[in-house]
Amino acid sequence: MSLFDQFLIIAAVICSFSGCASVSMDRAVEAETVSAVSESEYSDSDNPVEGTIYFEYDKYNLSASAVSEIRALANSIKSSSSKVRIEGHCDERGTREYNLALGEKRANAVSELLQVNGVSSNSITTVSYGEEKPVAYGSNESSWSKNRRAVVKVL
Repeated sequence: MSLFDQFLIIAAVICSFSGCASVSMDRAVEAETVSAVSESEYSDSDNPVEGTIYFEYDKYNLSASAVSEIRALANSIKSSSSKVRIEGHCDERGTREYNLALGEKRANAVSELLQVNGVSSNSITTVSYGEEKPVAYGSNESSWSKNRRAVVKVL
């Protein structure tokens, strides 16, 4: 084996570990690969929105106003015996993987407080969409603040 052949093999191995040999994919297609969410299970149907909770940048803790809103939501959900889906969302900053994890933490934070306030865990499902379903388009704080949210939908 020639020195050049050895160089090509080593270069191929290094390139495969560094990702330079990978093919770039469209953001939406790549996000579907990362997310374990089945689109048929979680569609954008016309389920009524019960409430929207907003979050600070890179946070999933609930503000005092969010806690009050979630308590009111819990009373509404308990009285109607509704099933709800909590959708976690992020702004466009951060990697896809990071935003999916943060969206999940946001949805779970809302879910946990609903459960503390008497909503059965059997009536709650959560999903993270990360950055993939923005309500405001733009790369500025005004848009980002609207996209950092958890949406409670009645099923």
